[in-house]
Amino acid sequence: MFDVFRQVSGVLITVFVVSSLLNVGLTQKPTNFRRHLRKTHFLSRMLLANLVLVPAVMVMAVQVVDLEPIYAAGLVVFGLSAGAPFLIALTRESKNDVALAATVMTVLIVGTVLLMPVLLPRLIEGVTVDVWAIVWAMVSQMILPMVLGMAVRQHFVPVAAAVQPWVARISSVALYGLLGTMIVGYLPEMADPELWKAIVTGLVVILIALFIGFMMGDGHNKLKKVGALATAQRNTAAAMIVAGTNFDDPRVVVVVTLVNTFGLILLMAAAKAMSRDAELLLTPIGADVPERRRR
Repeated sequence: MFDVFRQVSGVLITVFVVSSLLNVGLTQKPTNFRRHLRKTHFLSRMLLANLVLVPAVMVMAVQVVDLEPIYAAGLVVFGLSAGAPFLIALTRESKNDVALAATVMTVLIVGTVLLMPVLLPRLIEGVTVDVWAIVWAMVSQMILPMVLGMAVRQHFVPVAAAVQPWVARISSVALYGLLGTMIVGYLPEMADPELWKAIVTGLVVILIALFIGFMMGDGHNKLKKVGALATAQRNTAAAMIVAGTNFDDPRVVVVVTLVNTFGLILLMAAAKAMSRDAELLLTPIGADVPERRRR
C-alpha cells in the first residue's frame, strides 16, 4: 500500500511542477522577466545565499549534529539544490510578485546546474553527478512549460485566458495531494530515530535559510519576502535526481523527500504570514527598522 502512495507522489511531483510553471507562463509577459533580470544586485545576492551560504550552513549542521553518513549525504544534496518550482506556489500564497519569483528561480536553476557537479564530489567522497540528467529534467519540466505558457500568453490571449484557470486548479490539487501522499507513503521509514534527527536538522537549516534570504532583500519589502522563500525552499526535483542516480541506499531519497515535505508545510505557513505583512517576525531584535513603504 505504501508503495502505491509513493508512486502516486512521484507522478504528482511532475504534475505539480509542470502545471505550476505553465501557469506562470500563462500569466506573465516576457517583458516582466526582462525587467526583473535587471535587478542584478538582488539576483547576485540570491546566488550567494543559495549556492554558497545555505550549503555551507547545511555542511556545518550535519557535522555538528553528527548524523548517520547516509542521512548527512542526503541533506548535503538537498542543501546544494536551489531553484525550486515550489517557489511559485509559495510566492502566490504570500501575495508577492510571481514574475520576480520565476526570474529568481530560473537564475538559481542555472546556478545549480553549473555548480552542483563541481561542489558535490568535493563534499561527499565518491559521488559523481549526471549533469545532463539534471539539465534535461529542469529544462523539460520547468523551463519549457514556462516558455510555452508565455508564448501562448503573448500570441493567443483568448486561449491563455480560457486555459489558465484550469491549469491553476490542477496545480493546487496536485500540491495538496502531493503533501498527503508523501507523508502516508513514507510512514514506515518514520520509525527510525536517526531519520527524525536528520529531518529536524534539515528543518532548522530551512529556517536559517529563510532568515538569510530575508536579509538579502536590500531593504525592499517584496525582495525580502521573495528572497526569503527562494532561499529556504530547496529544489527537491534536482535533489531527487542526484539522490536517485548516485546513491544505492534509498534512505537518501527518503530524507530529501521528508525534509522537503515538512519544510514545505512550514514555508506555506510562513508565506501565509507574509501575506498578512508580518515580515517583522524575521527582523533581528534591536535592528533599526525603517518606516515601511508599500512597493
